[in-house]
Amino acid sequence: MPPPQKKSLGSLGLMIFVIVSLAIGAYYRLPARGERPMHTDEAILAMKFADFQSSGHFQYDPKDFHGPGLHYITHVWSKLAGWGDPLTWTEAQLRTVTVMCGLLLLLSTLLLRDALGRLGAGYAMLLMAVSPMMVYYSRYFIMEVPLVLFITLSLAALWRWSQGGSRWWLLLAGFALGMQHATKETFVINVVAGIVGFAVAKLLIGGFSQRQSGFSMGPARGRATKPWLWVSVAAVLTSVTIYSGFFKDWQAVKDSALTYLNYLERSGGSGHEKPWHYYLTLIFWRKDGVVWSEAMIGGLALIGMAHAFLGNHMKNAQRQAFLVFLSVYTVVLFAIYSFLAYKTPWSILSGQHALILLAGVGAAAISQAITGKIMRLVFRVAIGLGLYHLIAQTNLAIHRYTADPHNPYVYSHPSANLLSLLPPLRELQKTAPDGAFNVLVINRDAGWPFPWYLRDIKTARYETTIPATIDARVIIAELDMRSALEAKFAGKNYIMRGPFGLLRPNIPINMWVEKSLADRLDLRKPQEAPAP
Repeated sequence: MPPPQKKSLGSLGLMIFVIVSLAIGAYYRLPARGERPMHTDEAILAMKFADFQSSGHFQYDPKDFHGPGLHYITHVWSKLAGWGDPLTWTEAQLRTVTVMCGLLLLLSTLLLRDALGRLGAGYAMLLMAVSPMMVYYSRYFIMEVPLVLFITLSLAALWRWSQGGSRWWLLLAGFALGMQHATKETFVINVVAGIVGFAVAKLLIGGFSQRQSGFSMGPARGRATKPWLWVSVAAVLTSVTIYSGFFKDWQAVKDSALTYLNYLERSGGSGHEKPWHYYLTLIFWRKDGVVWSEAMIGGLALIGMAHAFLGNHMKNAQRQAFLVFLSVYTVVLFAIYSFLAYKTPWSILSGQHALILLAGVGAAAISQAITGKIMRLVFRVAIGLGLYHLIAQTNLAIHRYTADPHNPYVYSHPSANLLSLLPPLRELQKTAPDGAFNVLVINRDAGWPFPWYLRDIKTARYETTIPATIDARVIIAELDMRSALEAKFAGKNYIMRGPFGLLRPNIPINMWVEKSLADRLDLRKPQEAPAP
């Protein structure tokens, strides 16, 4: 006689998972959001949002950057939070936007509770709350976490519709799909992976719906008669509305389609080339002074995939179809991103999120399969140790290694001590006579993120090469430019200070101050510079 089936997790048990996961997730995402220097991408997006907030118009650049989705989300949050003048904004305020998106992403798992199983959804939320990668990028003012949120909402809404939901779920799916396009153009990779996953699930299982015809798109009583039309219209209307600034800028709508020609060129690497297995190392094993690994999530996800194809689903074909879909979708995502030469660590975040959902399924499958008190105790201890390991890495990622290249999620980032340049610079600004303070920043990447930090200094200039003449009272430049830069001083006397950390890996930054201004603060005395 087969062993009796365990009861599924009840509503109270799921609620406990939700409360604990949300509390832990907020605990690691909210504190000390402003301690890390702004990454170049964060600073550029912050400045673009400031322009958008001031002018009411988003200038879309199809050759670089991304759509206005994040800026509209930030605009809504800034109104709710009562942000003031852009000059008063802080990094912590901006990063709160993505923190909230990260917590909403965690809660969105509840929309899939019957697809993943309540216990699977609970484990997935717990893993999501402490995942180092998920926590780190939830504290990053970039598009990835909002993008993953919209991807999840679209998949969950389609699932809920397939299970008898109203046409409002189709409208939500379409809205979320349109926001994906308006947030980051790479959403098409997720669409392709979703189509492949759907086709495999329909071929092997028969669809997501309880109807024998599978995921039928035909008429059904009380349901939308052309569901993909509902989704498509809502998606196009949402994307066009956002890109056009509510039907004012039609060139941006056109450019949002033409931009894919640029993405074909960038897919070759554009200086971000990595080996094919780069993303797998981010998940399973990466050692750079410290061992970083989310192998627990990856291993449980593989078990979740096996359960999708081989598990006993008790004639629940629609649930099995979704799990097969999710498994294939995840594999295809990793395959496409691994094939592309262009790789940045945050690009795989949607694939890592899908792994977390499958890991929840895998953990639940093991929990429900084991019998005996000793084995259950062993399982709980193993899960506890795995969570502890993830938490330990999360603490390292957001505190000790928050801007350190030994952290695999830190990519082309300024060093933490770069901010040590700002206090003496501000003192010089206060000391200088009215109208006699100007700053020249020279760097091959236009000095980012300094345009964010010096946004109140209207006389600040940014050059990618050393100009023919030097007339600034304060100069910030790469250390290896020293000889060429000082040759341009033409008899002017400057006091050099620094280095003040790294603007990028291997790019230390120095500051030169005109002697008459340096004398006001006695900057002639040598000072021990912080280590890069």
